Formats: sequence, structure tokens, C-alpha cells
Amino acid sequence: MSTQNTATLAPGRAFALYFTLALVAASFSATGPVVIIISAAQQAGLSGHQTSSWIFSALAVNGLASLLISWKTRQPLVFLWTIPGTVLAAPVIAHYGLGAAIGVYLACAAVLVLLALTNAIALLDKWVPMPIVMAMIAGLFMRYAIAIVTQSVAAPVLGAAMVLAFFGLLWMNQFRNLWLPPIIGAAVAGAVALALTGFHWPSSSIDSWFATPQLSAPVWNGRAMSELLVPMLVTILFVQNAQGIAVGRSAGYPVSTRLVTYSSAILTCLTAPFGGCPSVLAGPCNAVLVSDGPSGRHWIGAVTASALFVGIGLLSSAYASLLTSLPMAFTAILAGLSMLGVIQKSLVSAFTSEVSLSALATLVVTLSDVTVFGIGSAFWGIVIGCVLALRVK
Repeated sequence: MSTQNTATLAPGRAFALYFTLALVAASFSATGPVVIIISAAQQAGLSGHQTSSWIFSALAVNGLASLLISWKTRQPLVFLWTIPGTVLAAPVIAHYGLGAAIGVYLACAAVLVLLALTNAIALLDKWVPMPIVMAMIAGLFMRYAIAIVTQSVAAPVLGAAMVLAFFGLLWMNQFRNLWLPPIIGAAVAGAVALALTGFHWPSSSIDSWFATPQLSAPVWNGRAMSELLVPMLVTILFVQNAQGIAVGRSAGYPVSTRLVTYSSAILTCLTAPFGGCPSVLAGPCNAVLVSDGPSGRHWIGAVTASALFVGIGLLSSAYASLLTSLPMAFTAILAGLSMLGVIQKSLVSAFTSEVSLSALATLVVTLSDVTVFGIGSAFWGIVIGCVLALRVK
């Protein structure tokens, strides 16, 4: 359905359109990206209650705030958690503890407020070329893509079903808009494959259906700060928020960079004590919400999607139990498939630029997963890439 056709829709049909867009956006954001949270939580050694609290903050807290912001501004401004930041945070939590990561999150919020007050984001944009940032993102997510291959070999029936469904829907969407994201089709195909191969749910019942928010105190750890702060800020400012702002402006909305930066800072302060990663303007989610319908009314879909996020977040214990009960191959393949689009766009951005060699160095260093002076490879990838970009074209 085109934008021109929907401009004259009756109120009832217009609401049906915005509800459909909201349902698609919420379904996408609450599947693969949540699997990334669970994967990171397992890597970090977090308990089930801590994982539930993380999901609660990521969905319910951000969802409620997004509902209010979208309602007040009459713009589609849905804030969720940073997915690259989730990947960055996992090893830091594993090495230094959740409290140390929370300390970094709150430090990020303080820096964001300072940047918004001084309007220094434009200056930082000159220091950190976007191709270098995108190469780091590709390096961070590459292991999830590789897991598609390794887990498909380990579970061939499941892997074939999910991969074929994903790419089949991608191919079909080239010819007609099916309103079914490929990642949702992959999840459904995987569930069918599990049922046909005799998978049985664990007999143990769910302890609690509702979220179990747990407050954790921040710990100010210098090593964690040096390893995580700069890469986290780079992803928030130049990947996530920049993308979200571009999506809103391309749809005709005067999205304020300062408002988005302040909102990210405030929401990060609210979600961090529950274990949540920093909050960002969700580009992919908002892109779905503005993909159809007349400009000026997409906030209706944003409010609806935000309400759905609140509902899922309040049931985060049951939702986390559902996802963690699935075989590792299912969640690994689903997470990898959900990252393919990001990896593709990141690589294209990195290697179609004047600093492609510097971007390659960033990618290689990030992929190396080395730790030097207690600081991880993502940080060193950015540093080396930026230095080379100044000298090598």
C-alpha cells in the first residue's frame, strides 16, 4: 500500500494500517534483538532474574518513555536499547561484573548530556569517520553470522528450514510487500522444524510470568571504563541515533538531534540500574513505522508499538524462559540472521569510501578479539582506523 493511497484512508482503515505497522515493528524488535540480549547475558554469566530485569528495562521502560515522547511530539520516536552496545557489554560484564557495566552506562549518560549542552556532536563527527565506525560494527557482529553456518551444520534440518525461510521471504518481498519480516518467517519455520523433529519443551514450569526487576548498584571500574566507554559512545552517537534521526527526517519529521541525545541520556539513567544497556533512537523499528501512511500521523503507530513493548517487557520472565528453553542452534541461527542486514550495510558503508583501507584495518583488529592493556579489540579497532584514516587513503 503506497503513501499516496493511504492519505485518504478512512479513520478506521488508517488505524488498521498503523496497528499493522506497529505489530510488524514490535515483532521484529522483540525477536532477533531480544535473542541478542539473551545470548549476551549467557556469555556474561547472568542469572535468569538478571536477564529478565535486563529485558524488562529494554522493553518496558523504553516502551513507556517512547509512548510519552511520541505522543507529546507527534513524531514516531521509539527508543530501545543499543544492539551493538549489547554485544560490546557482554565481555565487560563477564570480566568485571554487571555493576562495572552499569557504571559505564551511567558515564555514557553523563557524556551525552554534556555533548547535548555543548552541541559538540558535530565536532566528534569529524574525528571519527563513519566508515571506521561501520567497520567496527561489522567486526562485532560477524561472529553471529558465522554461527549460522556452524549451527546449521550441527542441526541441519533446523538450519535449512530457518535459512530457506529467511532468504525465501527476502526474495518474495522483492516482488510484493508481504508484511512479514523474514526474521519472523525464520522463527516460525524453525519452530515447525523443531516440532517435526521431536523437540519437547522442558517439563519444569515457569517460576513467574511477570518481570522480576532487580536494582544493581554501579561500580566505578577503571578498566571497564577504558574498555567500554568510547566504543559504546561511538555506537550510540554515530550508528544508532544518527540512523534513527535520518529515518525520521527522511519521512518528513523535524527530529531534533539535541532532543534525541537528551532522551538517550535520561532513558539510560532509568534503564541502567536494572541492567539495561544505553537507550537509543531505534532506526529499524522507526523505519518500519514510517514505511507507509501519510506523514504526520505515524506517531499513532509509534504509540501502539510502544504499548506492545511495555506489555512484552512486563512479561519478560516468561518471555526469557521461552527463548532460553529453545535449543542453542535455534537462538544462534535466529540471532545471526537478524544481524545479516546490519553487517551488509556496515560493510558497504565501510568499503565504498575513501578510507576503505583504514576500515579494513578496523575490521581485522575488531575481529581479532585481542585485549591490550585490559582494553578490548573494538576500542583498538576504532583507534587504529581513525589514525590510519588521517594518513592513508
